[in-house]
Amino acid sequence: MRNVILPTDFSPNAQKAIAYAQALFKGNTTTFYLVNVMDGAVPYSTTGIGTKRMAETINKSLLEQSQEGLNGTMADLEAQGTAEEHTFVPLSLRGSFLEAIQRVIAEKDIHNVIIGTKGASGLKEVALGSNTGSLLGKLLIPVLAVPENYTFQGIGEMVFATDYEMDYSEKGLRPLLDLRSDHNARISVLYLDERQKGLNSSQVTGKTYLQTLLKAESNDFFELDGVGVATGARLFTKSRRADLLCLVAKKHNKLLDLFRKSETKGVVNHADVPILVLNQANF
Repeated sequence: MRNVILPTDFSPNAQKAIAYAQALFKGNTTTFYLVNVMDGAVPYSTTGIGTKRMAETINKSLLEQSQEGLNGTMADLEAQGTAEEHTFVPLSLRGSFLEAIQRVIAEKDIHNVIIGTKGASGLKEVALGSNTGSLLGKLLIPVLAVPENYTFQGIGEMVFATDYEMDYSEKGLRPLLDLRSDHNARISVLYLDERQKGLNSSQVTGKTYLQTLLKAESNDFFELDGVGVATGARLFTKSRRADLLCLVAKKHNKLLDLFRKSETKGVVNHADVPILVLNQANF
């Protein structure tokens, strides 16, 4: 049984993420929480914008809009037909986007957040932006960012881009391992040696332990030299025709720093596969 948050603002990219999530967890008993966070909701204690009555009027209007959007989404899902093993629960929430998502995680024992990214770039959105970016490093559970124009076509291969500089654990890798098991997929581990220095002793140890955790029969290990992290991860994933890219959000926002160092913004702006982001704190 899985519990999954699907944030929605009723946009096309949100609808694509909902469709992707249904296909990804086909055959698995799953409860999907359709979460709409009301943008602009006013605290009743707020002063300077008018009276308490005005705040109540604004919030009532926002709630009606949110519920109308969720009702429309639920009606569309019913019309399209959903799998028997899938249940959808609509939620209209106030507060900041991050705080609202954290509340649902705490109350509903959530396993994943799957969110659509705007524009052509999953990588750009994860690195630079808005609601998706606000979740990275803040949630222990995995965040799966789905590019707007991506349609689920199965998962045959997943790329796990890593620097071997962390303490790997089966618990931390569990979201990736579960997807491998669900879809009988392969994992291609990618190490990008941007400065061409080779692996140090701790990285060799990390790689060896990761090989033990993943088991050799279901993965491959690759190294690319002299190429930037963001550029290399994206081009390698495309060259392999992989269906998903997995990264680990490290402490101090190192993940974001890596993407900001990309040599070519145009490359980062055209990521075309979903990106699964794990949190180092969960390892």
